[in-house]
Amino acid sequence: MEYQRPTVKAAVLLFIYFAAMAAGLVEFSLAAGYLTGQSAPTPGLVVACAATLLAGLCFLMWALWGLHRNALVLTRYAAPALTLAAVGHVAAIATGLGSVPKFMSVSDLAAFGLVLMALAGTGWLRRQHKTNDGGAGAPPRSGRLLAAAFGAAVVVSSVATPGLAASLAGQHAVPHGEHGQAPAPAQNTNLTLNQGHHH
Repeated sequence: MEYQRPTVKAAVLLFIYFAAMAAGLVEFSLAAGYLTGQSAPTPGLVVACAATLLAGLCFLMWALWGLHRNALVLTRYAAPALTLAAVGHVAAIATGLGSVPKFMSVSDLAAFGLVLMALAGTGWLRRQHKTNDGGAGAPPRSGRLLAAAFGAAVVVSSVATPGLAASLAGQHAVPHGEHGQAPAPAQNTNLTLNQGHHH
C-alpha cells in the first residue's frame, strides 16, 4: 500500500547501511590478516591488504554519511563500487588469496554476502525512485521502522559475526566467558607421578 512505502524505504535504507558498516569491519579484519597471517607477505597480499583497507574505509564513510543524511548518497557510484567489491571477493575466494591463512576464506565469503545485501538494497531503492513515488511525503511509522531496524541488524550480524570470528583477530580473541578470569594454575605432573609411586 502507498502509505507503507515511506516505512519500507526507510527500513531498506537502514538495511543497506547496516550491511555496509558490517562489510567495512570485515574488510578491516581481512586487511589485517593479509599482512599478519604470514611471516613474509607477498606483493599480492600487500595489494590485497591495501584494497580491502580502502574498501573498508569507503564502506564505513558511505554508511555514516548516508545515515546522517537519511538518504541514499552517491547513488551514481554506489552500485558500481559495490559490484567491484563483490567481484574482488569472488576473485579472492577463487584464487585462494582469501585462504591465506586458510580460515580467512570464511571472512571473504561473509564480506561478499554483506556487499550483495547492500547492492540489492541499493538497486531496489533506485528502482523505487524512478517509479511513481506516491506517499513519499508521509513520515515512516516509527514502530514498524524500529522492528525493521531490529530485523535488519539481526540479519546483518548473522553474516558479519562468522566473518569476524574467522578473521585473524577473531582466531586470537579471548572467549567471552574467560574475560577477567585468572589463568588456571599449572599442574605439577612430576609431583603427581611421584606421589603415585609411593607405597
